[in-house]
Amino acid sequence: MHRYINHFRPIYEFRAAIGWLLAAALMLLSDMPSAGYFSLFCVAMLLFRSAQVWRALKFRLAISTKWLAVLRIEALLALSARMRKTDDAMYLGTGFEWTQKHCQIAHDILRMPSSDIPGLARWLPQPIVERVEKLFAPAGSIADRSPQGKSWIHGMEPKKIQVPFHYKAMPGHTSVSGTTGSGKTRTYEVISTQVIHNPNDILIIVDPKNDGEWVARVKRECERTGRKFLYWKQAAPSQSIRLNPLENWSQPSEIPTRIAQLMEEGPFRQFAFLFIDRAVKGELYVGDKPNLRSILQYAQNGINNLLDRALQRFFPEAGKPDWEEEVMGYMQQVGQRPGGTRLDGMARLYIERFSDKGNGHEAIDGLIATFQHDRDHYGRIIASALPLLQMLATGETGLMLAPKADDFDDDREIWDIDKVIKQKAVLYVGADSLSNSMVAQAVMSMLLADIASVAGSIYNFYKKPPEIVLIVDEAAEAINEQMLQILNKGRGAGFKAFVAYQTRSDFTAKLGNVAKMQQVLGNLNNQLVLRLEDIDTAEWFCEKAGTTAIRNVVVSSSTSTGTEAHVGEFSGSVSRSTQLEKAPLIPHELIMQLPNLQYFLRISGGSVYQGRIPIIQG
Repeated sequence: MHRYINHFRPIYEFRAAIGWLLAAALMLLSDMPSAGYFSLFCVAMLLFRSAQVWRALKFRLAISTKWLAVLRIEALLALSARMRKTDDAMYLGTGFEWTQKHCQIAHDILRMPSSDIPGLARWLPQPIVERVEKLFAPAGSIADRSPQGKSWIHGMEPKKIQVPFHYKAMPGHTSVSGTTGSGKTRTYEVISTQVIHNPNDILIIVDPKNDGEWVARVKRECERTGRKFLYWKQAAPSQSIRLNPLENWSQPSEIPTRIAQLMEEGPFRQFAFLFIDRAVKGELYVGDKPNLRSILQYAQNGINNLLDRALQRFFPEAGKPDWEEEVMGYMQQVGQRPGGTRLDGMARLYIERFSDKGNGHEAIDGLIATFQHDRDHYGRIIASALPLLQMLATGETGLMLAPKADDFDDDREIWDIDKVIKQKAVLYVGADSLSNSMVAQAVMSMLLADIASVAGSIYNFYKKPPEIVLIVDEAAEAINEQMLQILNKGRGAGFKAFVAYQTRSDFTAKLGNVAKMQQVLGNLNNQLVLRLEDIDTAEWFCEKAGTTAIRNVVVSSSTSTGTEAHVGEFSGSVSRSTQLEKAPLIPHELIMQLPNLQYFLRISGGSVYQGRIPIIQG
């Protein structure tokens, strides 16, 4: 434990410096022997005390002024390349490693009234204050005049470093939390810029808000590097690529799962899964490719046409080339009933000659069961899935999510997640959650499910997985079971996820219980925290950062006098003691008082940093 240092006492060294200055002058004016040598000694002490005064003034100005870092893109890329080569790390702005020393200073300041925190004299004119600030300003910084945050948090350490975020820690995934306006998007700009300029990294961004500055930055950096920039923009279809979220799957049941999970829990959701599963397997059997538009068509119009095509293929393959003649006989039987049709006869033939004897086909069995279901009951229970399918599969959104490959009038490119990864492109998905939140959430959820499926294929079949950086902003709007699987098992597939949110309760509200929320956060091993307004999330991070011991100075004084004593007689005592006490390494109050673009970073099982994200220019 280091000795206790009071950083906020009066600057007694200033008085000493004045004294040594006067002593040096008096020595030169005196006639005493060897006055010059004594004067040199006084000058040496003057320089020593002046250095102490300079450090004290610099510290006090640093804790009384907020700064914003500004960095040219060329400088950022140079720093990033150097840190990648020397430390195998990403650049996350300037800052310092947070230790017990800084914890001690923070607790000292938190115990003080805000008016007692030393800084520039408040009576100085503003022009003089600005000149002094420029004299002490860090390189590449401008004063931050915004009212948010406390200046002393970043200023308590004069020696700043480039904060490293090591690539070996990234596969553990990273949470990025911060309230609105605290700097999450700027943070992501710094991260995504460095990822784009690393040719081995693949970048996929899911942004519910569709931030224009972030899009412009990603596009500009792709142009610098010559990488393919893909933009899926829900609000502007003409500017968007077409992206099929049902393109990649390992098992047919994945497709109904992705759609049914968008519905509320209950029997209607289970029936929707059952119907979609039967339709998908039927489409695959006849050689069609399932998509949102075809699934909507079968939900609205029934599966009669699909069943007819499936049976026409099945009978010849099952050794019944003359099946049409037998169907005619069955049609005479079913024709005696109201509504009997040729398809009824085909169904009877299939059931009696094949299904009942165990020689049927799974896909056709499912279609037959749907075909024979009571039509009125079927219409009522499938109605719950129709609004969702209608939103996703019709209009411009349907053309973007269920692209027609044979539509030669539409020259927008058609992509899917597997193709993005193989071609090392950069994909930016800009959902329109502000004006069309239901569709935006459904799109993001299905897209994350597609990413999880591709991750499973990479894990199973790739000898060397690619390096994939997945950034999900406002993740609570898109979280689903597949995203949990990406966080839980995505490391083996080369995924490094950055997940942004504002409060832990966002996940609890979306997932329905605290256990699921803890499962999400438990898979985010690194934490980057900007300013928070939610005390629960702040305390959770501080618990992650751990505890330390700080010194608490206790000063007591007393005086006494007796009734029989002389008026001038009294006794008194003053005592000063220090006590060790356990405290969080980072007080949660600091998390709620961070200025814009400042953060705390905890690397899993490693160091804790306090840093400041730069604003990129150029």
